[in-house]
Amino acid sequence: MRILKSIPIYLFLLVSGNLFAQSFPGYRTGNYTGVNGVFYNPANIADSIYSLDVNIFSISAFAGNDQASLGVKDLTKSFNADSLKRILFGGNNPNLNSLVNTDIYGPSVLFNLNRRMAMAITTRSRVFSNVKNIDGTLAQTFIDGGSVSSGVTYPVNFNAGNSVINATGWSEVGLSYSTVLTKEKSVHFMKAGVSVKYLAGTANSYLNMKNINGTIGNSALNGTYLTGTTGSLDINTTNANFNDYTIKDFFNFKGHGVGTDIGFVYEFRPESMTKGNEQYVDDRFANKYKLKVGLSLLDVGTIKFSRDSESSASYAVNIPTGLQFQVSKFKDQSVSKYTRILDTSIYFTRTANTGDKYNVVLPTTLQFNVDYNVMKNIYVNAGGQFAFSEKKNLNMYAYNVFNITPRFENKTFTAALPVSYSTLTDLTVGLSLRAGPFFVGSGSVFSALIGKSKQADAHIGLRIGLQHKKKMKPDTDKDGVFDDVDNCPKVAGVARYQGCPIPDTDGDGINDEMDKCKSETGVAKYEGCPVPDTDKDGINDELDKCPTVAGVAKYEGCPVPDTDGDGVNDEMDKCIAVAGPATNNGCPQVDTDGDGIFDDKDACPAEAGPASSKGCPPEKVAVQITADFKNILFDFGKATIRPESMSIITNAAKVMNGNSKFNFLYQWFYR
Repeated sequence: MRILKSIPIYLFLLVSGNLFAQSFPGYRTGNYTGVNGVFYNPANIADSIYSLDVNIFSISAFAGNDQASLGVKDLTKSFNADSLKRILFGGNNPNLNSLVNTDIYGPSVLFNLNRRMAMAITTRSRVFSNVKNIDGTLAQTFIDGGSVSSGVTYPVNFNAGNSVINATGWSEVGLSYSTVLTKEKSVHFMKAGVSVKYLAGTANSYLNMKNINGTIGNSALNGTYLTGTTGSLDINTTNANFNDYTIKDFFNFKGHGVGTDIGFVYEFRPESMTKGNEQYVDDRFANKYKLKVGLSLLDVGTIKFSRDSESSASYAVNIPTGLQFQVSKFKDQSVSKYTRILDTSIYFTRTANTGDKYNVVLPTTLQFNVDYNVMKNIYVNAGGQFAFSEKKNLNMYAYNVFNITPRFENKTFTAALPVSYSTLTDLTVGLSLRAGPFFVGSGSVFSALIGKSKQADAHIGLRIGLQHKKKMKPDTDKDGVFDDVDNCPKVAGVARYQGCPIPDTDGDGINDEMDKCKSETGVAKYEGCPVPDTDKDGINDELDKCPTVAGVAKYEGCPVPDTDGDGVNDEMDKCIAVAGPATNNGCPQVDTDGDGIFDDKDACPAEAGPASSKGCPPEKVAVQITADFKNILFDFGKATIRPESMSIITNAAKVMNGNSKFNFLYQWFYR
């Protein structure tokens, strides 16, 4: 079966380095890539979701350049000769840069050695071709006789530098190993991996046009021709058959080498590990990370090819002005046959070509990848590719690429939207889908819909994986923490507390993670804190009918009432409905005799009298004074009053002084 038929020398002039970076765009970043994930970072396979995974067949192919814009129709016909030529030449643009990449994953298998280690055996075939500063019109001239109209001439000038075309085909057999580096009891998870690959070169061709100056023309007699042309031309090939590349060519080895991939992955796993004693929870059947960061160095190595001496040569070019060299002779010819044509022309002179072996460097890249789990089944991936190989004539080389890919994925389905920016093909937007073992997609389908894509690409594949099953270890309390790591195996709890319930320090039924007052009994309504007591009267606000005024429980948190408003509360007030002073137990003052002296101060409450006589009538006062005088004692045998009687005299005097009827007596007594 010819899977790459109609890939002539046009392959030399196709798709940019961005396309190499974007093999299987959208699909490669998921958690369900299985063994295919090893091609982008060998560390991916350790602690995989899969216990066993087998790739049946997967292919990714691309077409594009730095000048031509492609439409959606090119997605279905980009790999036939006519369409490739249109894409390649981009309207006969000078200084075209491009790259072709066809990436085929053959039978490959992932298997686990144990809980922490995994291995993979992989097979892969690739066709990779670079173009540097090629003139579209000149290339067409050599490939299919040219596109210059009759009677028209087209100047060619490569004084500024070399025009390079190279193409390499090779197959790989790889052995990958990955292991977990960190301890299990940690939310930080690190793993590393390495792949060692045997490289079997199947084909290589190289064309270098140096300082070519001349003119392309077209005549009815000779067709397309070159005239007035000088410069040099180098052809180096293994006698590659790119015109009709078939399955058998992948096994026709013409070179050998060794390649290496190395990678590291860090994952932040807050949900799969506990935060307390960091007890590990076994859940290999599902994704465990919140954040994943990957770093890998890919395609480090070389392939040593055997040069075909008959098809490889260097030439000095000298076609005088006025003379013509027919280039139609090159139409539909492979590079391996160019030397036969050139050797028959007087305008091309062979120069020395040394060595029968030569090395071709792999397109080495540094890959950086960040994957963030936004929510269940929703991820955002961001990554970049940085080219490491030099843009030398024989080397394969890639370009810098940056991408961001939102995706939805679960066990059976994935939908990803890769958005990429390449230093060569600019911005592209695509779509990748996975349904069970089958996947298909394109990194530029949406860009092509509006005719703004400089690449056309597609990928498709089939792989079968056996995912880890949920461990059937005993879990008595059904809390998801197995009994062998559960400190409370009979009470449902959570992993971060070793399977025990979240603590409730104050015993209020609200766990400490939700309780803002862990040491005080509270209620859920107040996030575990007690019901507030705003007025600090010992009665909480929910039971207090007067929450801002201190009161007593008897009156539901309100103060004791004062019905008559006399400042004496009802419990102390003997006259609740009538205002009275506290001195009278809240009752009004009584003046029975109406003399203005309240009964509690009136010595004669039933008889009116002045305040000076304590509310008694003067007559009663005189009688009282007379009675008091009878008790005055004199010194024996003398007319002097004894001291103990002076108080009687004084009181009597005060009474008489305050009463006009007795004032004369007072004046007389004290004169």
